[in-house]
Amino acid sequence: MDTNSLYTGDFKESVKDYFYLINKQYPERGTLKLIGDRYRLNRDQRTILYRGISCSENAEKRKSRLTESINGAYLVIDGYNVLFTLLNYRLGRIVFLSNDFIVRDAGSLHGKLRDEGLFFECIRELFDFFKQQKPAFVHFYIDSPVSHSAVHCRRINEMIRDCNLHGVCEIVKSPDHDIKQFKEGIILTSDTVIIDKTSNPVFDLPYKILKSRFDAMLFNLNELIVH
Repeated sequence: MDTNSLYTGDFKESVKDYFYLINKQYPERGTLKLIGDRYRLNRDQRTILYRGISCSENAEKRKSRLTESINGAYLVIDGYNVLFTLLNYRLGRIVFLSNDFIVRDAGSLHGKLRDEGLFFECIRELFDFFKQQKPAFVHFYIDSPVSHSAVHCRRINEMIRDCNLHGVCEIVKSPDHDIKQFKEGIILTSDTVIIDKTSNPVFDLPYKILKSRFDAMLFNLNELIVH
């Protein structure tokens, strides 16, 4: 899908209408169907609305939690959440800046990898960034239901050792549950359920890598809301 089409007519109006109704506390699912049907949005466009637009209050709270540095910090990493965003960008799928200023994607991988080799490249990109930033500890959580999660966990642990970092990668059924328990450290995720349930700082790792490594020009929903 050409991102230029997201700046045109019906989609621009759908963003404004959806944002207006969400701020009036209309239910998200019902509002998505109403607006999606009204403007005949496709699946990607509906995903962008649902994942990318939050009410002003929630968006501002999340934005205020974003931190710019992980140097010397204990990191709690929602592994697949971070890596799938990078993978979707590399696969040419839509990656966008939400109105809470956190990067998300419309890739809809649903735990099924399309390019294992490219996925391992994304892991390397992530660790190249860590080697520059030098966090004190990296604590990865990855979802056990995802295919080949044991292989991915082993590779991440190997990278931790190879890069002389302190850390561990664990396979768990639901990373959300484990990550929300942390009272200290910086959380690396775009998952709103996790972000809204913790008071920890949040670091948008995909955004930093996409800008520093690929000089990515990301579709920005904020540009549509303010016009």
